[in-house]
Amino acid sequence: MKEILIKTVMTPLLDYVTLKETDTVYDVFQVLEKTKSDSRQSHRDVIVVDDNGKFKGKVTMLDIFRALEPNYKKLFQNYKDGTLTKDYVINAMRDFNLWMEPIKSICERGANIKVAEIMHVPVEFEYLQEDDSLEKALHEYVMGVHQPLIVKNGDTVTGVLRFCDLFEVIREEMLACPLPE
Repeated sequence: MKEILIKTVMTPLLDYVTLKETDTVYDVFQVLEKTKSDSRQSHRDVIVVDDNGKFKGKVTMLDIFRALEPNYKKLFQNYKDGTLTKDYVINAMRDFNLWMEPIKSICERGANIKVAEIMHVPVEFEYLQEDDSLEKALHEYVMGVHQPLIVKNGDTVTGVLRFCDLFEVIREEMLACPLPE
């Protein structure tokens, strides 16, 4: 797969859904609603940019869910050794009163949470270069990197590599392979 480069699969930053740090979670849902009709371009994450369009961070579905239920902060205070037992996960919902509020309260909360409060600013290993191979991206995703991966050309962010786009390339390659008889 080394012959397939990330720049041939990524979504350019200019084509991605973007918002500012001052926008709210409600604004995230509004802008994502606008992209729903085009299934090829339908996004579930947004890129956060400054007034000049420069990359600042990203907001994923997981970031939004964690923000809408603030008791997850209490839950993750106990997440120290990297492993949650099955019993802990099952009991956490009850013990931390997760998702017990009416949807109206959650909606009101979302209208007041700023994107800057929940966005994820990638650390260095969460970036890929345009000329990296897809195998590097596959490895990053399988090892659990916070989705989507951000693509750079040198130090400049140029695009986004979504997990679904990577999967689509692998699916197409697999279906094009001749099966042994």
